[in-house]
Amino acid sequence: MTRPRKIACLGVPTPAARKLFTDLAPDGFDIVFDEPPYDDSAIAVIADADYIICWSRPLPANLLKAAARLRFIQRIGSGTELVDLETAAELGIPVANMTGVNAESTGEFATLLMLAVLRRLPEAHNSVVAGQWLKWEVRAGTYELRGKQVGIIGLGQIGRAVTRHVKAFAAVPVYYNSRRLAPVDEAELGVSYLPLDDLLRTSDVITLHLPLNRETEKIIGRRELSLMKPTAVLVNTARGGVIDEQALYEALRDGRIMGAGLDCFDPEPTSPDNPLLHLRNVVLAPHVAGVTEDSQIALVQRALGNVAKFDAGEALAARDIVVAAARLPAGVEADHG
Repeated sequence: MTRPRKIACLGVPTPAARKLFTDLAPDGFDIVFDEPPYDDSAIAVIADADYIICWSRPLPANLLKAAARLRFIQRIGSGTELVDLETAAELGIPVANMTGVNAESTGEFATLLMLAVLRRLPEAHNSVVAGQWLKWEVRAGTYELRGKQVGIIGLGQIGRAVTRHVKAFAAVPVYYNSRRLAPVDEAELGVSYLPLDDLLRTSDVITLHLPLNRETEKIIGRRELSLMKPTAVLVNTARGGVIDEQALYEALRDGRIMGAGLDCFDPEPTSPDNPLLHLRNVVLAPHVAGVTEDSQIALVQRALGNVAKFDAGEALAARDIVVAAARLPAGVEADHG
């Protein structure tokens, strides 16, 4: 009798999400979960796992080396910083993410943060709750998104979603990306390319949609902040590490930029002593942009679907493969269609 393949689902954040995994699991697979604290206790869960689906738990080298039967790692979401990719490659274990599944959710939230900062929404809300009714006071220093230049740093699936959203507000999107799009693609999206420094100097709103890696760590630091307009708004729904938080705090505190909307921090959860928490010109959220009730179903379906495809030797979408396709086992190819 064939042994069921074991999928270890790590760092699954809620009971509802766990239920989705068990309800949607393909036939022939057993689903197991780890439990906090997220330390070496996961070794017992993954030691005989064929597959790992990693949501919010780090996968360092010692855990990967302890998973003797491991064939494939699927990351929930587009980021891969939780997985030790070098060790995975050394062990010949393919790693995939899921580019674009939560692009609309994250893009909507980035646009929401832009509007909330431009219109001082938290201050308006808090004034009503406090019985102050600061009708005229909160109107001062507020702006429309209409007609503003929105600089999008990172034009992947999320950046493209933001492009569509801000165009609906009659804003003007420009972008910087490590690889420039073909002119026909720029024309189709209705977006123009600018070198990074030019984008920073000229944009009214700057929104970050980058993975966190060696090239992007603290890509927005003191020098970059010094280039921005004093009326600029910075939005981050990517990873906290792409911004130098201390430099951002100082720029906001000193009025060198107008405001910021932040959904992520470095580290997370951020400390209650983080000085950014005590500024009036910042809108904050606890890393919620990418997951809604709508997108959570799609995330789980895509993760389980990729595992099932891999198990059956079927093609995986090339956009999902992080550890090189050359390391995929015989019979499994990358689908470039």
